[in-house]
Amino acid sequence: MKILLDKRDLITKDSVCAIGSFDGIHRGHQEIVRRLRKNAGTDNRVGIVTFLPLPFFVLTSSPIIYLTVKTEKEWLFKTLGIDYIYYFMFTKRFAQYSAADFVDLIARQINPSTVVVGDNFHFGHGRGGSATLLRQFAKDKFAVEIMSRVKDEGTISSTRIRELLLLGHIKAANRLLGRPYTLTGRVVRGKGKGTKLGFPTINIRLPKEKLLPLDGVYKAQVTLKHRDYLSAMFCRNDLVEVHIIGFLGDLYRKKVSVQICRRIRGIERFPDDESLRDAIAKDVKAVRE
Repeated sequence: MKILLDKRDLITKDSVCAIGSFDGIHRGHQEIVRRLRKNAGTDNRVGIVTFLPLPFFVLTSSPIIYLTVKTEKEWLFKTLGIDYIYYFMFTKRFAQYSAADFVDLIARQINPSTVVVGDNFHFGHGRGGSATLLRQFAKDKFAVEIMSRVKDEGTISSTRIRELLLLGHIKAANRLLGRPYTLTGRVVRGKGKGTKLGFPTINIRLPKEKLLPLDGVYKAQVTLKHRDYLSAMFCRNDLVEVHIIGFLGDLYRKKVSVQICRRIRGIERFPDDESLRDAIAKDVKAVRE
């Protein structure tokens, strides 16, 4: 898969592509990819056109927090069979493009045969362009296909999934994602307290822009050397600490991915190490069960 950063390339010419934010690559996004591949057949390349950073964070001056950071997004799209990802650098100046100018930019820079968007797609200055308007402006430039949003007890959206994660509703978030919410980072040195208590843990340093779920203790799964290990994960602020049940080995500086399954309990304070050890033992039992 080819990664293009505001750079023209022949791989995009006459391709079938989708335009959007694609944070999370949830079931709705996956359905768009399936449509891309169906439309492309065996003769055309399929691509994703997106933005860096996402428009929401630039236009609202909100902290940049993603469901899927750039490396995760690229890996997921690669596994889905995408041929290229084209990133437009989104700035306040870029946000001034009119809807018509944006369509001209897509035709000039990407030159696709077909563009697929969701029915809630908006573009151009002040989000003035709609999916229907895209079809009108793109006439004689490229074909436009508009897809209805996927629903599951309401419309599946990245915003809805973020809210579920921040409330600790992991199982519901995973259902909308179509896979477990995953944290990937490098193992760093901790204080070693877990080992002293009889429950060795790894501390994982995550990208600062990665969304963490509600503070608490979670049932999780870690895959190491093609084997899945049940795990108990402690998450608070930017601290992620994981006890991998049944694993013996040194993972220092290794890259590890933790798939989150469900929330067991919230954060508690304990008066002494013995009480903390008992609580961890109960957490591990809950994970096993």
